Amino acid sequence: MPGSLVGEDFRIAPVVTVLAFAVGLAATLASSELFARGLTRLGTKLGFSEGLIGLLAALGADSPELSSAVAALAAGAGSVGVGVIVGSNLFNLAALLGLTSVVAGGISIRRGPLLLDASVGLLITLVAAAMVAGLLPPAVSAAVVLPIAAFYVVILTSSHRRLGRLAPVLATAPHGFGEIAYEVAHDRPRATHESWVPAALIPIALAGVVGGSFVMVREALAAELWLHLSAVVLGTIVLAALTSLPNLWVALRFARTDRGTALFSSAMNSNSINLVGGLVAPALFIGTAAARGSLTNFIWLIDLMLLAVLAPLPRKRIRPLTGGVMIAIYLIFVLLQVVGI
Repeated sequence: MPGSLVGEDFRIAPVVTVLAFAVGLAATLASSELFARGLTRLGTKLGFSEGLIGLLAALGADSPELSSAVAALAAGAGSVGVGVIVGSNLFNLAALLGLTSVVAGGISIRRGPLLLDASVGLLITLVAAAMVAGLLPPAVSAAVVLPIAAFYVVILTSSHRRLGRLAPVLATAPHGFGEIAYEVAHDRPRATHESWVPAALIPIALAGVVGGSFVMVREALAAELWLHLSAVVLGTIVLAALTSLPNLWVALRFARTDRGTALFSSAMNSNSINLVGGLVAPALFIGTAAARGSLTNFIWLIDLMLLAVLAPLPRKRIRPLTGGVMIAIYLIFVLLQVVGI
């Protein structure tokens, strides 16, 4: 009898784990959608720039990745937490820019904001990669990326009059580098009369994201043994893709409303937020030992970022063909991770 009861418990445990994981995932996705909707509504009603709206959307949609990564680190699964961050960034580029360009028949992006978002995103990615490689200590990495991020936010939150005071700094930048004005004029009247309720629900949505992510990561770690998944596959592919679904949802919404500049800003900002909040900042307290195995993944990430930045420069547009290539590169990466190469 005891043996049969043990066997019954063993069979029940995976079912409970799967159900709990599903509940955590549903709560995370629903809450992050509510969070992103509230932040976007707040930014739109206040007339924020397109780039700043993209940053707010990224903050809302990134909360599952950051919460999942921190939860994994707190549970002692450092490689899973780092995998969530780097894997999410790869998924973001392939899905947010690649898939949406295929679905929407191309994404138009203004060159100035493209260069601004891409420059900040690449700099933060390179600094994070240097930290993982042991070339920069965490304190130096934070000292480099935090001022970059702060200057970027200043540009996005500045009016054209205030940007004029930064003319000496921006004088050598490409034409339109600081051109970040809100560009979807037909949304203004509708947004002005929309309710403030989504913005008021932001604190509740944030609590749901953190709680749902904690449950999801805990159950995923519990399922790791009986699913025979490696920490790399669990973090870099499974959790990374699942926690990035809110980002994809927001990106598809931007693509459908022809807001390519906000979409690109959201994708780049999402990756930067992940690296700063989920890798550089935690490294100040726990070091970079858990991240050392992800250095190869940074090579894939930088290559995919360069493609996403350089391809649309000539025509200010990510074409469906480019999007298909980005998706193919990501699928090759996933295949190599699964087979352990």
